[in-house]
Amino acid sequence: MIQTKYPIRHFAEPINEVSEIPDKISNGIRKTVEDFILKFQNLGEIDASAKPNPDKWSIKEILGHLIDSAANNHQRFVRAQYENSNKLISYEQNEWVKIEKHNDRSWKELIFLWQFYNLHLAHLISKMPQIYLSRSFTIGSDEPVGLGYIIIDYLGHMQHHIDQIEKKTA
Repeated sequence: MIQTKYPIRHFAEPINEVSEIPDKISNGIRKTVEDFILKFQNLGEIDASAKPNPDKWSIKEILGHLIDSAANNHQRFVRAQYENSNKLISYEQNEWVKIEKHNDRSWKELIFLWQFYNLHLAHLISKMPQIYLSRSFTIGSDEPVGLGYIIIDYLGHMQHHIDQIEKKTA
């Protein structure tokens, strides 16, 4: 099993071979999205916008961060298949969330955008040729990692933040 920064907690079978990544992770993304929608589609605007303090993200901002993560990783997943560089774009999450003002959007808009962006990424990952999964990349000043690692970590990162949302609504 490939160990990533954010372990996958739900909806994905153990991955023993790099060749298993596209099917297992794309299915894990689809199931994670489906479960999230069932649990949170009717969350109220006030609850979704509430900030525990000025330095903490609201539920809308957490989901907005996951949209931003999808956008950044979308580029990584595509560029890794045609660019000759071994460097992928980094992402300044706090700046993105601050600039995008996710709290000013409706919960329904955010949830639909996140849902369909991730279904698109699940499709993209499911069609990714195995040859690219072991290719090594650096993101910012981090140590090099394989594209397969980045894809697995993407799902784990998503689930990490969904766990935060679940705790805020408990």
